[in-house]
Amino acid sequence: MIDYSSTQNLIESLVTERIVPGVNYAFINNQQLFTSTVGFASTYPNVTQLSPFAEYDLASLTKVLVTENILLKLYQEDRLNFTEPLHDFIPEFKDERVRLFHLMTHTSGIRGWIDHRDQLTHDELLNAIIHLPVTEEFEQRVRYADTNFILLGLVIKAIYGQPVQKVGMQEIIKPMGLKNTTFTPEKTDCVPTVMFQNSSLQGVPHDPKARQLGSDCGSAGLFASMNDLITISKGYLGLDDQILPFSQEVVSLLFDNKNPTGLRPRSWGWDLCFDPELHYPLILHTGYTGILLLLDRVKKTGLILLTNRVHPTGHNQIFLAVREKIIQSFITENKH
Repeated sequence: MIDYSSTQNLIESLVTERIVPGVNYAFINNQQLFTSTVGFASTYPNVTQLSPFAEYDLASLTKVLVTENILLKLYQEDRLNFTEPLHDFIPEFKDERVRLFHLMTHTSGIRGWIDHRDQLTHDELLNAIIHLPVTEEFEQRVRYADTNFILLGLVIKAIYGQPVQKVGMQEIIKPMGLKNTTFTPEKTDCVPTVMFQNSSLQGVPHDPKARQLGSDCGSAGLFASMNDLITISKGYLGLDDQILPFSQEVVSLLFDNKNPTGLRPRSWGWDLCFDPELHYPLILHTGYTGILLLLDRVKKTGLILLTNRVHPTGHNQIFLAVREKIIQSFITENKH
């Protein structure tokens, strides 16, 4: 096992410094695996023990583990190539310049404030998102937004005739044999997140849009355990070429910058960071609730970090600063 001691110390400092109640984390290095569980599942109103088998609200990892993977399966089947206009699937969306790959790389320029968003019904919110304007940022700026993957979820619904989350369970999660990855977890299996109306959200998505949109939400809502995330990660790293529902050739396309020169590098769905010596891309995605997945396909190494950084309150900026240090530490130690 590569020595990740500095990264490990930073991760565990999240608990000792009381930045988060607890962490589950894992280092993957080829066939070697190190996992650890530190701290508590909750601290308020009661202190509860953290299990290594706990299921976490993955928040935005839903984008790449479900919505993105459905699209990649369609890509392998030659049913999509991502140059299709969004308008082809959602006729109410009028701007025919916007292609699927713009949504996947967050270069769509779709942006705008939705008044009273959290008070809207399911249908009202989807209608508002579909009618958001394409701004001057189109193809000029990477602006990460849930909107892009909510719209991609509607594309999937147009293709399959079923909500994106239902398609995701049928086409992605169940075929991989994942027993603890779901949109409908048992409350008692889940780590609590933020306090909401005098109790912790537990087994319910932290993201209000995910609660409003339910099975039509392609940007958040998935829950999973560490063991399942290790299994999935081995598929991306090429350590298990049978687990993902598409080929390793398709997987390899993710480890590549899809944006033009001058824009922040991103792949389809995934953020990219780079090996400090050889400068090849690693894929990276975070979740608002305190989740991190960072994978190096060349060295076949990875870091999975699961926390409930929004418990008991959601405004935890210190975590974000330490998370960036953890990412940089892993990349540095990973080069040895």
